[in-house]
Amino acid sequence: MSQLLLRIENELVTEIDADARAKLLARKAGYLARVGRFAEAKEIVAALREEFADGHSGHATIWIMLTEGLLHHFEKMSPQALDRLNRALLLATAMRNAEVIALAAAWRAHVEFETSNFDAMFRSLNVALDNTTDQDHAARTRIFMVLCDAALLCGDRAQGQTWFLRSRDHALKEGDQASIEALLYNRAAFNLAWLRAQRCFETLDSKDLSLVRLEISSARNLQEMTGIGALTHFVHICDARLLILEGKYEVAVERLEALRSSTPYGAYNFDQGFLDLEVAYCRYRGGDLQQSNIVEKLDQETFAHLDVDERLIAAWMVCELLALAPTTERYRSARQHFSEVAGHFRSTEQTIRSQLKSFHAR
Repeated sequence: MSQLLLRIENELVTEIDADARAKLLARKAGYLARVGRFAEAKEIVAALREEFADGHSGHATIWIMLTEGLLHHFEKMSPQALDRLNRALLLATAMRNAEVIALAAAWRAHVEFETSNFDAMFRSLNVALDNTTDQDHAARTRIFMVLCDAALLCGDRAQGQTWFLRSRDHALKEGDQASIEALLYNRAAFNLAWLRAQRCFETLDSKDLSLVRLEISSARNLQEMTGIGALTHFVHICDARLLILEGKYEVAVERLEALRSSTPYGAYNFDQGFLDLEVAYCRYRGGDLQQSNIVEKLDQETFAHLDVDERLIAAWMVCELLALAPTTERYRSARQHFSEVAGHFRSTEQTIRSQLKSFHAR
């Protein structure tokens, strides 16, 4: 059991104040949701909803809403998560409850990062930081984790490591094992995301691939050791996609096909058609030149709902599949589309880098 969960359990033994118990139980349910123990988390939330159904405690209500947001996100990656977090933040602001303002805003920033809503993410991070102190370990763990993820997504390993260590320090002080595991996974995932995007522009350094391979292995080993069960399939996605970069196409196909039934995913970061394209690319690189036929089923809007880095990779793979016929109109159109997506990708990357600078002194 994590130190955070153990401390909550111990406090529940002696706490008699109804509002204080509601907060403790909500925090317990939120942690259980983050580690994949959804049935237990839902049972606690249902009991809290019943106890405070008449709305006599706004304090309890904001903690319940915050916890429901975490449940929606970690169980199903549902858009309802943002709704519950917004409601918690709105009510907490009206009540001037800085602790919940900071925590709800930090988690909202996390969801906004996941959905590539970066301008909103930075606004949420500012709200969170404005309402927290250095002793608010829960909020600061999440704030600095989001900043770490954003820096790594732009390929800034040095700044990412700075935020990583700050987030980890608060997580250790909080006894938050789930966040420590998330930090390790996120570092691997977003370093990989950067390499996948860079592969569209240049040949990768084998040392960078080896480092990410080590990070993915570390994240998977910690998941297995701690028994965390939320969103664990994303480690397997990372593994499969790193295999593509390593040129291990046959094994990558096996891993990709095994991921088809794993859930949940957000519509913004996974698509069965994109997986079809990845499989076709691997088979093409393995010598099956007929795989280029998949391009006939695609148009420029096929992956428009995905994050910009995924759209970049899709556009690049289409060009690779058509490269044997570089004089065709289809290839020229694909190259033009890739150039447009690449411009959007570079612009987004620059915007994130620029906005991150304002957080360096905070």
